[in-house]
Amino acid sequence: MAIVCEWFRINKLAVNMSKSAFIIFDRKAECEDIAIPLGTSEVRIQETKVQKYLGLMIDNLLKFHDHIHYVKGKIAKRIGAMYRSKNVLPLKYRKMFANALMLPQFDYLDIIWCRTSKYQLNSLDVLYKKVAKIALDMDIREPSLNVYSSMKWLPLHLRRQLHLSTYMYKIINSLGPQQFNSTFSYLSGGSRDAEKCNLYTPKSRLHKSFEFLGAKCWNSISHTVRTSNSVESLVSHLKGKFMDEVCNNSRYNVNNNFDFFLQIE
Repeated sequence: MAIVCEWFRINKLAVNMSKSAFIIFDRKAECEDIAIPLGTSEVRIQETKVQKYLGLMIDNLLKFHDHIHYVKGKIAKRIGAMYRSKNVLPLKYRKMFANALMLPQFDYLDIIWCRTSKYQLNSLDVLYKKVAKIALDMDIREPSLNVYSSMKWLPLHLRRQLHLSTYMYKIINSLGPQQFNSTFSYLSGGSRDAEKCNLYTPKSRLHKSFEFLGAKCWNSISHTVRTSNSVESLVSHLKGKFMDEVCNNSRYNVNNNFDFFLQIE
């Protein structure tokens, strides 16, 4: 921290200590404040267990419970306005309201916070379906598959799979951050998975590492879809196949386990 503060001083920038904090990613009790000497004075930076960074609530255990609570709070404020206006706005504009102001709250950075518990993801899924039913002015007991079909929405767990698949496509085709270019490797040998050009899935005790989830997600997609010519083409193919599965399979069940990915043939 002293080096960082020195860099700020050399570049004639000021550190706002009242808005600065540090976080340690472990289960230990709170640490003492960090004291930083600045010339003849000394400032202290407080430790925090949860910190908001670029719209993401990061906690010291990376469970993202605080972020789910934060998202649910933002959506709840909009639901009230949406419910009060449902008898005034036509169906077309209620759908526009849901797509423009609600969906981004569910989608933002979902490939990061999707590692939270199934309980938290289920609670978010309940809110997701509630938004759709209010937009369509449907009974609260209406089957979810009918709601998704009418709104042309994917179930929330398939939206997360779509976003992660898109990000993996960018990495595989060197369209994403360069530091991820060497993170994934193809299987070699004469195995069936190698013949399908699947990625190597590293061992993971909790199945929460990006290397594990990214490889597993990519391997769930058929080779035909993987070789799409562009990101837009990949998204179109995947969304079409996901919608077909949801709309045409009456036995389809939502699975909010963070490491579940629907197999696309």
